Amino acid sequence: LMRPTWVSVDLAAVDHNVSAFRRLVGDAEVCAVVKADGYGHGAPAVAAAAIDAGATWLAVALVEEASELRAEGISEPVLVLSEPRPDEMADVVALGGVRPTLYTEAGIEACAAAVVTDGAIDFPVHLKVDTGMHRVGVHCDKAVTAARRILKVGLSLEGVFSHCSNADVPEDPFTDIQVERFDNVLSDLASAGIQPRLVHLANTAATLTRPDTYRSLVRVGIGVYGVSPGPAVDAICRDMGLRQAMTVRSEITHLQVVGPGEGVGYGQHWVSERTTRLGTVPMGYADGLARIWGLGGEALVRGRRCPLRGAVSMDALVVEVDDEMELGDEVVLLGSQDNDEISASEVAKAVGLIPWEVLCSLSHRPPRRYSSKSSSRG
Repeated sequence: LMRPTWVSVDLAAVDHNVSAFRRLVGDAEVCAVVKADGYGHGAPAVAAAAIDAGATWLAVALVEEASELRAEGISEPVLVLSEPRPDEMADVVALGGVRPTLYTEAGIEACAAAVVTDGAIDFPVHLKVDTGMHRVGVHCDKAVTAARRILKVGLSLEGVFSHCSNADVPEDPFTDIQVERFDNVLSDLASAGIQPRLVHLANTAATLTRPDTYRSLVRVGIGVYGVSPGPAVDAICRDMGLRQAMTVRSEITHLQVVGPGEGVGYGQHWVSERTTRLGTVPMGYADGLARIWGLGGEALVRGRRCPLRGAVSMDALVVEVDDEMELGDEVVLLGSQDNDEISASEVAKAVGLIPWEVLCSLSHRPPRRYSSKSSSRG
């Protein structure tokens, strides 16, 4: 027997969202980003649904994430967004159809050596250019040199890309700067006779706000899961009809009534001002719910909003309930119930996180249950 706590993932919503992005970007290809176990949803299942909806590429952060997709029988092209370590290059080449991102001399040499050992021909790679985010990537001024080196050692430069850091704020001028820098790199490459088949710059936010960033491919991450990348683009997401794929469910397993002046949870951060009925829910920070979720978050019970009370514990949280609510009632911490929905964006705003944290922090302790039809229960 298992505790009544799980994460429902609506794969029909993933299909719907990817299809919406495909319509939005026209001729550009859609790459579904499924790193971090598909933002907590389960990468293999999300990847399969995204491919079914017309995504032609997948992207991950780690070599082992690419390996998991291959082990699950997913054969579409996979881009590893960061440069693999030199000792991982042989694995990347052997996986088949997995493209490494390169941006250092050591990475280029290691990839070339692994390709020679494997016997692969025209092995495709992508070059990442740092247009100002300053995480990883080759400096714009050195992009042509890196591209030439990639070609000289016998690799095929299939793609060149960068990443927009501020596109979730549509009027932020830094996106213009990044676009200009990226275009200058592409112009320099073209002058050197280098024209990669794939050019990509747009993430979810840029895809929603900046059509000039589409190029030949867009990388859609959080949008695949039906979550807005920022308050400034919430209205665009609503207009597109994006549907949140994740619902976090549990149920009330204990009920009690406390009098005025009684505190709840570690630190007694919430103290009742009146006689209050409380329900305990068997889900906590070991499942990936931030402790502060209890200090501003809400849950849905019988379609009604119920405030969480006190800091979330490792294995439990407490919610204020009314007199009609009973043991066994379903509790939704994230997602839809009846005619209401708690979005990842709403939770993030209420407790001082970002939507990516809300999704990706969920641990593997609550099992994922998948459905391919939208329903009120998963």
